[in-house]
Amino acid sequence: MKSLQKTGIIFAAIALGSTVIWLITSQKNSFIALTEEWAVVEVTDAQSMILRQTDGNQMQVWLCGIEASELGNKANEKLKSLVATNENQVMVIPVGKDEQGRTVAEVMVYGKDGVEVSFQEELLKSGLAKTQQGGVECPNQIAFENAQKMAVASKVGVWSQNK
Repeated sequence: MKSLQKTGIIFAAIALGSTVIWLITSQKNSFIALTEEWAVVEVTDAQSMILRQTDGNQMQVWLCGIEASELGNKANEKLKSLVATNENQVMVIPVGKDEQGRTVAEVMVYGKDGVEVSFQEELLKSGLAKTQQGGVECPNQIAFENAQKMAVASKVGVWSQNK
């Protein structure tokens, strides 16, 4: 390959890389920064909560990958107890927006001994939610399905009923 062609390819690669970096940095934070601290202002139901960022911005977040309406009150209480585990401070991993434009995310806290506790997995293991297919896919969907299998095997929550 001629020297001029190599130089052209190098410049094209640099231009493309610069454009990608510019696009990433110019976005108006369409997703939640993972390193920022979020406080739960309110658990609105068994699958959603209102969060406040340290700068005062608020947003409502829906838990991805689950459906928790069957045992709504019990699931809501479980979610509130999970929030209280770390003094209402949570970690949020946004996975996208649903068809209504709402932020859908995985939410967790640091539990005992600094171990991450997934809200979705805890609701599923307790039988207070079922996995939900479709819509925004969660990165930990396989873990959620395994948590649901544990609840089914243990016959807890929605799985305790004879069907």
